[in-house]
Amino acid sequence: MMPAPPGNVDGSSPSHLLEVTVISAQDLQRRRLGRRVRAYAVAWADARQKLRTGVDHAGGAAPTWNDRFLFRVDGAFLRSETAAVTVEVRGAGVLGGDTVLGVTRIVVSTFVRPAGGAQVAALQLRRPRSLRPQGIVNVAVALLDAARAPPLDGVPGSPDAVAVKDLVMRRPAAPPLRKVGEACEEPEPEMGVDDGPAQGDQQARNNPELVGQSGHLDPRGAAVEQRKLELTLAKWKAEMWPGLKEGRRSGRRRRRRAAFCFRGSGDWDR
Repeated sequence: MMPAPPGNVDGSSPSHLLEVTVISAQDLQRRRLGRRVRAYAVAWADARQKLRTGVDHAGGAAPTWNDRFLFRVDGAFLRSETAAVTVEVRGAGVLGGDTVLGVTRIVVSTFVRPAGGAQVAALQLRRPRSLRPQGIVNVAVALLDAARAPPLDGVPGSPDAVAVKDLVMRRPAAPPLRKVGEACEEPEPEMGVDDGPAQGDQQARNNPELVGQSGHLDPRGAAVEQRKLELTLAKWKAEMWPGLKEGRRSGRRRRRRAAFCFRGSGDWDR
């Protein structure tokens, strides 16, 4: 981070978070023809703290990344007319030996506005030695305020240059889901051979409305229940008896008619 005159109470310069999003590139070419371009980008405000995107294996000469980088800068860096963020597009080799396809510089003072908001631009890439044009890279630059700036405290390594995807990867994982009822269920007591009646009596005393439906009953209650069942059966028999009588009478009439027919047939034969 570039030095600046004191701006805070403790004598340090106030810092800001500069967000640079490397969106995509176009018209990339390699010196050796016949090989597909597998490009990635590297960005830095300080050469000692470089950040990189992932490798695009499908885009070829028009890769897409959409990787966001955060750089902690001070007021002097923002006011300087020469302070810039360098973006370098490289081609990944099969067995190592990556090649630099093009380089560009983002002059921060031309992008940062007091009103805020991201500024999108398409910058010309040039070869590092010959400075010949080598495609275009699309970037977005924004100065984050305190409300939009993610916390960088506790980030391992240098907190002055951080990739947003690394912040997401370092986010602590959510605790695993607990089993339903794990916290409120209590283990059931083990029942011995002689524990059944005593436990049933205790439940009956705690829940009087359950007596007569389930559980252990005393002899007096059993006698009352037996008497109720006998009365119920007697009532059912009284209601069903006329039907049974009528059925028996009709059965007797049919048997008499059948016997009379057999007798008549015998007299006819004689």
